[in-house]
Amino acid sequence: MKINFLFIALLSASGGWYAAKFAGALPDNSEAKPAADAAASIGYQCPMHPWVKSAKPAACTLCGMDLVAGGTRAAASAGDIVMLPPGSPHVMGLSTVEVKLQPLVRTLRVAGMIGEDESRHGIICAPVEGRIDGLAMSCEGEKVTRRQPLATLFSRTLLNTANEYKLALKQAAPAAETLKQQLLRHGLVWEQIAAIPTRQEDDIHFGMLAPLSGTIVKSYVSEGQYVKEGDKLFEVADFSKMWFTFTVSEPDLPLLQKDQIVAITTPSLPGETLKARVAFISPNLDELTRAAHVRVVLENPERRLKNKTYAEGVVELEAPPVLTIPRGAVVWSGSGARLFVEQATGAYEVRTIKLGRAGDSTWEILEGLEAGERVVLTGNQLLDGQAQLEQHFSQR
Repeated sequence: MKINFLFIALLSASGGWYAAKFAGALPDNSEAKPAADAAASIGYQCPMHPWVKSAKPAACTLCGMDLVAGGTRAAASAGDIVMLPPGSPHVMGLSTVEVKLQPLVRTLRVAGMIGEDESRHGIICAPVEGRIDGLAMSCEGEKVTRRQPLATLFSRTLLNTANEYKLALKQAAPAAETLKQQLLRHGLVWEQIAAIPTRQEDDIHFGMLAPLSGTIVKSYVSEGQYVKEGDKLFEVADFSKMWFTFTVSEPDLPLLQKDQIVAITTPSLPGETLKARVAFISPNLDELTRAAHVRVVLENPERRLKNKTYAEGVVELEAPPVLTIPRGAVVWSGSGARLFVEQATGAYEVRTIKLGRAGDSTWEILEGLEAGERVVLTGNQLLDGQAQLEQHFSQR
C-alpha cells in the first residue's frame, strides 16, 4: 500500500513540475529538481539497462555502471514527454542536433555498360544485284573509311547500264543524264562514272566503295557469294563516341537532371576516371524494375574505350535547400518514423514525422518539425526504449 502511494505521488509531482515549468512558474535553475527528488525517494536503476533496479545504491549487474536515483520510475512521461533524472542525458550519451534548412545531397552510384553510339550504327547493303568476286576486308574489327574499296563486284545490271551510258555519251543522247543517275543509284561515285568512257571492253568488274566510315562489327558476305539489291553485307559502328548506359530507380529520378556530371570508371582503364554529362533520361519506366534508362555520351577519339565493357558511375545529386535532419535521428517503429525533440534539459518530446527524400546523411522533412528545433541524435534508441518501458508500466 505504501509503494502504491509513493508511485502516485511521483506521477503527481512529475506532472505538476512539468506543467509549472512550461507555464513559467519554476525558475530555470530548478527545472529538474522536483522530478529528481521524487525519483530518488523510490530507488535506483541503471541508465543503460533500465530493467536493472535496486532499492539502494549499487552497481549494474550487466555493465557495472553505478545505478542512478529513480528506482522503478527513473523516467516519467507527461503525455508525449519523456523525463530523465538529472545527469541521465550525460550518462546515456545523449546528444542533440539542430533542424536546418540546407541542400539535400545524395550520391548515386550506378553500374552499366559502355557500348557504341547507336545513332552512328550503319548497315552497308548491296546497291545492285551481282556476284562478290573479291573482298578487300571482311573481318570484324577492321576499320573502314568512306569511299574505301570494300569488294569487287560483277553485276550484269551495272555492266549493261555502264555500256548504255558510254554509248549515250558518244551519241550526245539526252538519255545520258538519266543513265548517270541510275549508275549513282547502283553505288558508283562520280569518279567511277567519269572513268566509264575509257573503260576497256574486257573490264567486267566494278569496285564497291564504303558509303560510310567506322569499324566492321558484323560481316554477312563471302567471296563468290551472289547478292541481291538490298542484301545486308556489313554492319559498321562508329566508336569515336561511346554511350555509357545505366538505370536509375524511380525514387532517385526527381534528383537526376540532364547535363549533370557523371564520374565513370571501368576495369579496362584502371586508375582513370572519365567525366561526362547526362545526355538523355528515358521518359518511360520499366514495368518490372520501375527504373528509367539513362545515357551519357563519352568522347573516344583514340578508341581506348572498348565496346560492351562494364563500367561504374557516381552522380552527385543535389536538391534545393529543404528542411533536413541527420538520418541517425530517426527511430522507426510500427507506426512509422518518429524522433525525440528536446524541450528542456532532461525533457524530450516524442514526435511522429513525415519524411521525404533520403540524402547521403540526411532526411528531408515534410511534416512534424520546424527549423531551429533540436532533436536527439545519439542515445535516441535508449530514449525510445525508456519511452516504451514507460508506456508498458503505464498500461499495467
